[in-house]
Amino acid sequence: MKLFHGQLPLVSAVLLSCSAVFAGYKKTDLLYDFSFDTPESLANWSEDAAQFYRAGEGAEQSGVMYFKADTDKHDLWISTSLDPAKLEGMIQLEAVVRGKGLLPAKKSYWGTKIMLTITRGKTQSHPEPPRSTGSYDWRTVFTVQNILPGTDMVSLSIGIQQAIGEFWVDSVRIYRCVETDEAANEPPPVNEEAKLVPRGDHRGARYRGFMSGHDMSDEAFATLADWQVNLIRYQLHAGRRDISTPEKYLAWLDDAMVEMDVVLARCARHGIKVAIDLHTGPGTIRTAEASNILVESEANMATLEEAWRQLAGHYRGNAHIYGYDLLNEPKVGNYVQGAENPWQLITERLVAVIRAIDPTTPIITEPSFRTFRPVNDPYMIYSPHFYSPHSFTHQGVGDRKVRWSYPGWIDGVYWDKEQLRLSMAEVINFQRQHNVPIFVGEFSAINWGKGADKYLQDSIELYEEYGWDWTYHAFREWDAWSIEHDGYEFQKVRPSDDNPRKQVLLKALEKNTNRP
Repeated sequence: MKLFHGQLPLVSAVLLSCSAVFAGYKKTDLLYDFSFDTPESLANWSEDAAQFYRAGEGAEQSGVMYFKADTDKHDLWISTSLDPAKLEGMIQLEAVVRGKGLLPAKKSYWGTKIMLTITRGKTQSHPEPPRSTGSYDWRTVFTVQNILPGTDMVSLSIGIQQAIGEFWVDSVRIYRCVETDEAANEPPPVNEEAKLVPRGDHRGARYRGFMSGHDMSDEAFATLADWQVNLIRYQLHAGRRDISTPEKYLAWLDDAMVEMDVVLARCARHGIKVAIDLHTGPGTIRTAEASNILVESEANMATLEEAWRQLAGHYRGNAHIYGYDLLNEPKVGNYVQGAENPWQLITERLVAVIRAIDPTTPIITEPSFRTFRPVNDPYMIYSPHFYSPHSFTHQGVGDRKVRWSYPGWIDGVYWDKEQLRLSMAEVINFQRQHNVPIFVGEFSAINWGKGADKYLQDSIELYEEYGWDWTYHAFREWDAWSIEHDGYEFQKVRPSDDNPRKQVLLKALEKNTNRP
């Protein structure tokens, strides 16, 4: 007899409360049951699976898979193949696990693994339940995934990827699940971890607004002014422009600054400040999520430095500049070889370049708050982007067909205002420890997400509590993010003069009294 989700007292009250209905889904048929009762149960797993088997260490003194990593330089995991046809449709992947001494990994997607690898044509995804660090007793973790028609391969992996600690897996099960309108049968859990996060002083933000790089017409600025916006985060975005060489990149930047000058003049007329967002870096690979993956090259770094030399030289002393945002969402794992924290080095180099020309305009960097050290400069601003939980904010984008509601259970975690606070803990602690300004450069929720207005309201209330400036993503970019559109059905939008999301944003913008 193995531990089923929500069945025994060994599972905490938090887990029990999601046993029947969570966020619009409930389990039906059991498709796969991996209960590691005996060594023979490993027949279809990796050849080395037997070395991780332990008898009598499971949640009910049954068999268990045990992984212990003393170094973060290697992977310890095993895999098995699954039948894509059998899984097609909505499924729930769940596992009963416990951990001991699990240290945070260097990358967010490393650590303990209960992971599906789904291959469909040339695309591959790796859904997995939320992972925890530290030490914890037996708990059930789970996630919901939509296995699309035409999926070629699916595999399941369990273990530890490039992280230190001990990890036990008692069982893994995959269920068919279906959407439901039934109400959850238990009250929301008490978030004990969130209680430990320091509270803010409710000082309020000074600057509030939108990010955009699209419609910046006179009419658009009239609308922004009518909404009482006092800050925009303006994208310098290459789009489809060829920027494949330093010369082509800098030629694009010259043209972008001409457009930027027009935007700044309109901002000046309407009392709006601008955060200049270098949204496209030199030598970058544009991903579906539009992140900058900096390909290792000193030439690329030199071009990035030259870009900021030109920007700082052109805009220094402009009172309508809120700050220079060095690079949008950088992914820099292979840009500086051998560096523990490459974005730290890149930021410091760019700050030195800018300060040689412009000594006082604030500089915005988008770091990993867990590992970043404050830069020795009195005018630095540190900028997170918040899209947690991503499964909610980006539902229906691309192949994300799973629908979620907020507040509610999302991928095995109950998300409400206190869970949002917990997700911001690294930023909160960084701010408190170093007494530095925080600017939330992006946050949003797709406009067909049920409860998106409540998500935005809770998010903004937290930013205001901690005194963080913010810009909503986005103004007149994609209709699914727009507050001038309503998501009346899943993946369907229509123009809207008034909707709950718009009401939340405009109410928050009424607090703007600070004008440049």
